[in-house]
Amino acid sequence: MGWAAVSGRQDRLAGVLLGLAAGDALGAPYEFHTSVDAAAAEPVGGGLGPWAPGEWTDDTQMAICIAEVTATGSHDVEAIGGRFLDWYTDGPLDIGNQTRLVLGGAPSAGALREWAVTYLQRHPSHAAGNGSLMRTAPVALACLGDDAAIADLARAVSELTHADPLAGDACVLWCVAIDRAVREGRLDGVRDGLDLLAPDARQRWSDHLDEAEARPPEAFTPNGFVVTALQAAYAAVRQTPVPADRPGAHLEAALRRAVGIGHDTDTVAAIAGALLGARWGWSAIPQRWLRVLHGWPGLRARDLVTLALHTVSGGENDTARWPGADSLDRHYRETDPTPPRVVPAPRDDGLLLGNATGLAEAASEVDAVVSLCRSGRAEVADDVEHLHVPLVDEPGANPNLELLLDDLAATVSALREEGKRVFLHCAGGRSRTPTVAAWYLARRDGVPARTALDEVADVLADTAPNPEFVALLTGDPTLSRSRPRR
Repeated sequence: MGWAAVSGRQDRLAGVLLGLAAGDALGAPYEFHTSVDAAAAEPVGGGLGPWAPGEWTDDTQMAICIAEVTATGSHDVEAIGGRFLDWYTDGPLDIGNQTRLVLGGAPSAGALREWAVTYLQRHPSHAAGNGSLMRTAPVALACLGDDAAIADLARAVSELTHADPLAGDACVLWCVAIDRAVREGRLDGVRDGLDLLAPDARQRWSDHLDEAEARPPEAFTPNGFVVTALQAAYAAVRQTPVPADRPGAHLEAALRRAVGIGHDTDTVAAIAGALLGARWGWSAIPQRWLRVLHGWPGLRARDLVTLALHTVSGGENDTARWPGADSLDRHYRETDPTPPRVVPAPRDDGLLLGNATGLAEAASEVDAVVSLCRSGRAEVADDVEHLHVPLVDEPGANPNLELLLDDLAATVSALREEGKRVFLHCAGGRSRTPTVAAWYLARRDGVPARTALDEVADVLADTAPNPEFVALLTGDPTLSRSRPRR
């Protein structure tokens, strides 16, 4: 599985868990606020945890419990319940009351459903919280393309803690919506799940969706109830305009709208984020969010990509290939005869440019690495920041190309302003590396992108950006040509 596979569908697959976690961390600082300045919202930490900047909360933590099981190829609901209990034993900083009482009372994973039913019997009017909906996204990845399997697993996992059928219905609908966003690029797939519900529930849920499409998102608060939580997330997604020029920017805008609703901000944004990530992909999530994204049990953004892709592959984990490999240096040396390259960028000698085989040399000399291609999990020391970016060297393969290039230019600028020495590389150093470097330099120094590209080509040598990259930089794709090594 290579970076080429991350375009389109694979980009969206990775976006499911990343979008969930990004929304969760974005909303965490504002949980239970009644008034939120959505335009200023950032994953700055604090909140009820208190959370570190970029730290995800119980929403993503419980989704990870599911994904750790499904990433092995298993749909064992009792094993998922066991991971819930492990998480509970670890003492989470935040946990919903219903989930806490069920997990805290059940003597074993096999008894969770029984305890959830007992909770429902004792609290019939308070047993349909949003705690199972917030974590349900991995189910869609585990059963992608099979609506019946999605419905069965979504309801079974929900019932581990939430026995009220309303909670199960919501999980079925949202997992089907995620499936449609990944496979068909649609944001309205939630209605495709109505036929999977009991006959007496279909019209009721159709009415709930009608309401979410008609009323402003801010109408759905408080949103601890599973119905209003789904309505709030769906309203934020559907009622936030999709920019015509950069559709992927809809992800950030809609997540801000979800947080701006107030009340259970992390959960509503997590629910919305899973659907938005499924539609717009990993490449639409701002790098400034991905840089800080982390949380229990000691994972970061790349780990969520791995869990998502291994889940979809049915547990396939080839440790010699991306994303499971610790190192891909040997692969690059065997497939590309180009010698290792590490050269200072023009106009900024704190930015080093190169190729994948240059990573071993550069990693010990820099404070941050930006990989525009596949890279191994252990090729960069823990104290060196390592960003992985889904940029594909193939015309038409990047669904959010201009948005991503702008984001990368801003990211490199931020790293340099923090005083970090940066290594920017792709596989061969010929196409993606000079494109991103030129985009960064043109925006930093206000020079024409054509000039910046020529200057980068002079120092990097043997460059050949693909025609789409060149056209975006210069307006003339015919300028794409290989330059002789000097």
